Amino acid sequence: MKITFEKSRIDKIGADACLFLFYQDKKLFNEELSVIENLMKCKIARVSLEDFEGKQNQTVLVYSGDHRIILSGLGFRKDLTLERIRKAVARGVKKAKSLKIRKLAMEILQDQTLEGVEIEDVARAQTISSILALYTFDKYFTNKENREIPGVKEIVLFSQYNSLTKYSKDIERGIISGKIVGEATNFARDLGNEPSNVIYPETFADIVVKQSKNRPYTVEVLDKKSITKLKMGGVLEVARGSGREPRFLVIKYNGGRKNDSPYVIVGKGVTFDSGGISIKPAAGMGLMKVDMGGGAAVVGVFEAISQLKLPLNVIGLIPLVENMPSGNSFKPGDVITAYNGMTIEVDNTDAEGRLILADALSYASKYKPKAVIDMATLTGASIVAIGSVASIVMGNDPELVQKLSLAGEQTYDRVWELPLWEEYDSMIDSEIADVKNSGQTRQAGTILGGMFLKRFIGDYPWAHVDIAATAMRDRETDYDPKNASGAGVRLVTQFLMNEAHGN
Repeated sequence: MKITFEKSRIDKIGADACLFLFYQDKKLFNEELSVIENLMKCKIARVSLEDFEGKQNQTVLVYSGDHRIILSGLGFRKDLTLERIRKAVARGVKKAKSLKIRKLAMEILQDQTLEGVEIEDVARAQTISSILALYTFDKYFTNKENREIPGVKEIVLFSQYNSLTKYSKDIERGIISGKIVGEATNFARDLGNEPSNVIYPETFADIVVKQSKNRPYTVEVLDKKSITKLKMGGVLEVARGSGREPRFLVIKYNGGRKNDSPYVIVGKGVTFDSGGISIKPAAGMGLMKVDMGGGAAVVGVFEAISQLKLPLNVIGLIPLVENMPSGNSFKPGDVITAYNGMTIEVDNTDAEGRLILADALSYASKYKPKAVIDMATLTGASIVAIGSVASIVMGNDPELVQKLSLAGEQTYDRVWELPLWEEYDSMIDSEIADVKNSGQTRQAGTILGGMFLKRFIGDYPWAHVDIAATAMRDRETDYDPKNASGAGVRLVTQFLMNEAHGN
């Protein structure tokens, strides 16, 4: 989709409709109406607004002469946040899509009351929101003519204030970076929404290799023979029940200086999780194709940071497996040996993600990383803990966790910290091996998953982001679709942007 900033008057843009953002404050509401009438040389009949008052979640279409005008509410000005702007924009562009608008002119919000927020941030937020809100996955419908609504093909940001044109370079930077991050998130969504007979370890790897041909990052694909040579017992054992062989991806982006320590981003890549011998209930199992949401998010991050040309060195590690039941599957009671030599008693084959991450996290030590972040749809218990509003973060470095929390607030791809207190550690002790892959109790399931991973990290700052509650949506929201959401892409990309800019 084409998104640009236009310095000209709105009547020179030639859009099919115009989108304006409205405050609920009565005075500001009336002032905005007057500005629109002056800009568009029209008169808006107040009766046509019906019950529209500029409240959050309110969107209305009004006609004035030849003009189609979409109004989307922000709520009261004192409550304004970037997220309210994103949501108002998302509702507005969806309304435009429903009206089969092809070219939409959108007001860029200029407001000095947002502390620490620049016009570039606003342009980025409006751009990302537009791209995410218009996302669809309709690849497998054969009769698209009867169900497809033509999408918005072009959005032109404009300002009602001439003074804003002096910030045109900032706005254009925001649009460029927002478009990159939005499309990277949608790429991760596409990976997550593909069925598991299309996306499995080999084809996932093929897609990432193909994508890298057009990007400044490289991909090394380790096959089963290489994984065996490395003695990655977690990856090999989880994959044993499937007819699909495992893969291990090493993605490298070298944007920093040669000797700069890299950031390592690890993603769980279970392309389908049946639960193995500890098989899951049939209801909802189809969604387990998105159990590679962490791996998809890692790919999305590399799509974003490589195009943003961040001056950092970043390495991605994605272990890829299918977890299937068969006569050759790993079983409860088995003992396996991870890459770092630690032994693991298997208590539950449906706690498989932590087994492949154990290999990847211990393998990360070889890069002497500045920090390691892993993303994984690790525990259903995270949904019970805090619902689907945010992902959960745990780690061994308070500063790293704090930086991720800040990035989450900036993007609204939010995280909430749970503790990794030593009292939890004994709950994953095994009587016959170094550690057990599930706890001795039903309590604190998400924390115990984090405690397990902590056993395999090296001497580096580390944070674990559990996206089980956020990677898959059971309903559509303002700019998140049903099913794969691309959770983690905006979070980690923003964290790396902050690191690159010294924030």
